[in-house]
Amino acid sequence: MQMLRRAQDCNVHVSAGRPTKLQRAARQLVRAKEVREFREDTGEIVVPGEVKQEQNALYADEVVQTARPKDRLSKEMRQRVRREYYGLGGAENQVSFPSHGMPIIAASSLLTEGPLAAETDNDGNGSSVLESNSLEAEFAERIKSPSTASSSSSLSKPGKSKWVIDASENLKSTWEHRAWTYGCMGLLAVNLVGAASDIHDFNDATTALGALFAAYVLSDLGTAVYHWGVDNYGDKSTPMFGRQIAAFQGHHQRPWTITQRQFCNNVHQVFKPATAPAAALLAISPWLALSMHTFLPSFLLLVCMSQQFHAWSHMRKSELPAAIITLQDANILIGRKAHGAHHKPNFEGNYSIVSGWWNPLLDGIGFFRWLENVVYEAAGVEPRCWYPPDHDWAEQAQSQAQLGQ
Repeated sequence: MQMLRRAQDCNVHVSAGRPTKLQRAARQLVRAKEVREFREDTGEIVVPGEVKQEQNALYADEVVQTARPKDRLSKEMRQRVRREYYGLGGAENQVSFPSHGMPIIAASSLLTEGPLAAETDNDGNGSSVLESNSLEAEFAERIKSPSTASSSSSLSKPGKSKWVIDASENLKSTWEHRAWTYGCMGLLAVNLVGAASDIHDFNDATTALGALFAAYVLSDLGTAVYHWGVDNYGDKSTPMFGRQIAAFQGHHQRPWTITQRQFCNNVHQVFKPATAPAAALLAISPWLALSMHTFLPSFLLLVCMSQQFHAWSHMRKSELPAAIITLQDANILIGRKAHGAHHKPNFEGNYSIVSGWWNPLLDGIGFFRWLENVVYEAAGVEPRCWYPPDHDWAEQAQSQAQLGQ
């Protein structure tokens, strides 16, 4: 045991470069102590805790589905592998029937069935029978429609507000979508034209360009904070922002859906609440300095358009115009690889969706972890990214029928 412990200590402190004889011997001793398991469903012998190398894919629809290798083991070899598995500590899957405890369990179950259980309940209101009936009803519902039952049960859990876009939801732009989108864009355009009309010399031009660049940089920071908020707090019942919260959280499961939405359908949820501030800016624009007259509408426009930048970051280059590809390659707009880093559970970083410039800094200094602790200390609310998502919320791949749409 002392030799093995010494070997393990040496194995921990492996220096870079070629291993020494002692290190090789240590690895052999540690490897000899590994316990292997035989999986009867796949016929594989695996080491518990061993993680297979992940495929280099950003999203689930890019994972190459490799075919399962054909089983070439003979019947005799399979029996031999099973015997070795049992020798390594495995055990056959069998149902055991305890001989002494079974009569007691059976008797206790008879005593708790029927009306007697309701009468002996602490509250005296038969809640155990009602609970049993509700469980039976839920079980029957799961049998009839497993996908629907799992979705509804996950939504009923406290603190769970994930929401997936229904297959029947409209992904095309309506007249209402166009009215909110182009109406707000028109107000912002009038503001920017008014700011441009105030430029009379080189100093004014420098001021306007500086304000425009500041709006571009700070809009990336603003989208990061907003994206972090809707990803981690609230649900679809939250006033004013509920729809956006539900869409952002459900987007983690089906990220490709955003690429199927038409432009106004995709961005109207952001332009709609921005319409009132855009109108207010237009009303007070005569009294604004050139810097603010340029910065405020530019900032608001970029924040609203970030939803479309977000959609472009989920598209392949073959689906994008050449100008957008150029902007993404130049890191002026957020690209597919940069935003793909966000779509890794627990979705706890890389929140910026304009240019992505702020992501390394904010994640590097732990800005959002600090902000989450502030919120938790003040309100006692934990963010979703502190815990891994439910197993039934794994990212889905796009079906062939949806690819053809």
